[in-house]
Amino acid sequence: MKQPVTSCLTTLAVAAALTLQPVAAQNDGAAGLPVDSGAKYNDKGELMQPRGFREWVFIGSPLTPNALNGGSAGFPEFHNVYVSPAAYRHYQRTGEWPEGTVLVKELQLTRTATYADGSRNEPSGRGYFPSTPSGLDVSVKDSERFAATSNWGFFNFGHHAPPYAGAAQAAPKDACAGCHMSGAHEDMVFSDFYQQLKPLPLASQ
Repeated sequence: MKQPVTSCLTTLAVAAALTLQPVAAQNDGAAGLPVDSGAKYNDKGELMQPRGFREWVFIGSPLTPNALNGGSAGFPEFHNVYVSPAAYRHYQRTGEWPEGTVLVKELQLTRTATYADGSRNEPSGRGYFPSTPSGLDVSVKDSERFAATSNWGFFNFGHHAPPYAGAAQAAPKDACAGCHMSGAHEDMVFSDFYQQLKPLPLASQ
């Protein structure tokens, strides 16, 4: 059944779960609310592709277009980042990503450029506008599995149009974790790029 637009907008979500065990639900700390299942692995130790992540909480979309990066950006175009509602609530309550957090980054190309800088004109003005998905990356916080990379593991499910790979091995340290270890804003996450993590000020009455 198709979800109402208002429902989709309020549940858009980098993906985070509060447990790494593939259970149906657990308690969300003091809130006592259901928590989505955490990261799931197959018998080869590969992370299974997260399902339904576009229904999680959307926290930001940094943009690094190819046209501004010599025609070959490391992570081209929009970086759409999602987190599960339960982990998002935990972060809002404590300021920390809980053990088992899963962040999903889906890449999305920009529409065909009409200017040398990669931009184009649309009714709203000149700029960069989203086109087709072009890749999927996932990070998981697990201090036991990924102690060597500051408690986070990084996975690439393909830098191409969907369908993405169904499972992926953790990437080597120099492929992803190293960049986060040297430059991330807090706990291996570039949180300053995700202003939706900050509380929304209330209008005065």
